[in-house]
Amino acid sequence: MKINYLLLNIIIFCLTANILIAQDTSNTITVIESASSTVVTLEIDGMACQEGCADKIASNLNETKGVISAEVSFKDKNGVVTFDQNLVSIEDLKSIITSTKVKDYEYTINSVTTKDKN
Repeated sequence: MKINYLLLNIIIFCLTANILIAQDTSNTITVIESASSTVVTLEIDGMACQEGCADKIASNLNETKGVISAEVSFKDKNGVVTFDQNLVSIEDLKSIITSTKVKDYEYTINSVTTKDKN
């Protein structure tokens, strides 16, 4: 009887260990850049701070299909966006920025500089 109990415990232990090993515990973020990716710098007016305005604009851009990365700086008054031009356009990016709502702030785009990554 003790042998059966011991074998049962060993089987349960092995199954539990396999389940734990099989779980993916990696926190790796993979960035896939398309052959048609473009980097654009947009000069943004109307931001009042980094934590509210700039971070909210960056969040909205990063949630957009086709945007690979977006960083918005209150200090530099700009946003640098890497995107797949087959999925999203510069006009789309400008619209996302100007339609972002934080309190009553209104954002405007003063200039756009584009650089192909190819």
